[in-house]
Amino acid sequence: MSKGSKPALGFDDCLFVSVDVDSFDRYLSIYGVADPTLREELVERTWTLGVERFRALFDELAIPAVFFTVGEDLANATAGQVARSLASGGHAMGNHTQTHRYDFIRLPESQARVEVEACQESIAGAVGTRPLVFRAPGYNMTASTYALLEQADIPFDSSPLPSYPYLGLKYAVMASLVARGRKSSSIWGNPAHFLGSRKPKLRGNVTVLPCATTPWLRVPVIGTFMSVLPSAVVDAMASALEGPGFVALEFHAIDLVNWQEDGLPEALKASRDTNIPVSIKRDRYKRFLERMLRNHRPWVPHPPEA
Repeated sequence: MSKGSKPALGFDDCLFVSVDVDSFDRYLSIYGVADPTLREELVERTWTLGVERFRALFDELAIPAVFFTVGEDLANATAGQVARSLASGGHAMGNHTQTHRYDFIRLPESQARVEVEACQESIAGAVGTRPLVFRAPGYNMTASTYALLEQADIPFDSSPLPSYPYLGLKYAVMASLVARGRKSSSIWGNPAHFLGSRKPKLRGNVTVLPCATTPWLRVPVIGTFMSVLPSAVVDAMASALEGPGFVALEFHAIDLVNWQEDGLPEALKASRDTNIPVSIKRDRYKRFLERMLRNHRPWVPHPPEA
């Protein structure tokens, strides 16, 4: 299978690794303690800390990855420089909307189209190519947003996280914030996208690549859970995915930081994995990825070579 080809729907041996580059200031917004004065600094540190550490890990293992990028963040000179370096180094950029509106699926169609198309242009302006894969903020999609991807010539989507435990946890966190009188930027969302199939499928002309969850229990196999769950549970998750079948592993740039080690705002400690030493998390991720590489080939969508 060539680098730019579109794999068959079976994806029997494909490993799709991605990082959501949600800037650290957006987590403050989730927890209801946003500080606009820190935005530029935190965007820059998202790329120089989280993104660069993941790049080093993936390069060590010879894994090309997709970095899902918020278009407006590329206005930061450092972020744009790192993005160009990633693209030239064999990694791919993904569309994560222009401004990362958590209410993306609630926007009027005209505004949602701008979120998608403006991000395409921002990334193309920074790295020279338009993304071929999309991920919505908060994993939420609707039929109309899939139609927008077709109109934007984006052939792949990796938004759904088919995990009812994650949905329950998300709702519990949001309810807790409400009880404490804090307004979160996150939304309750579309539960259907947390309850669907674990397998790739077609939605019109868009190939949907769900983020990995374990069979039966549907535990999300994402960086946050790999960080905070007991190592025996993480090993069991790896065993569940090690055999044949498509695997889409999702990380976030914040997964490879520690709020104290890196001198980040103390409010970020509300994200449990930011309290764990970076070295421990990196080691866990490396071992997990090495196990996936035993039976899977890394794949990212690249334009066909001329």
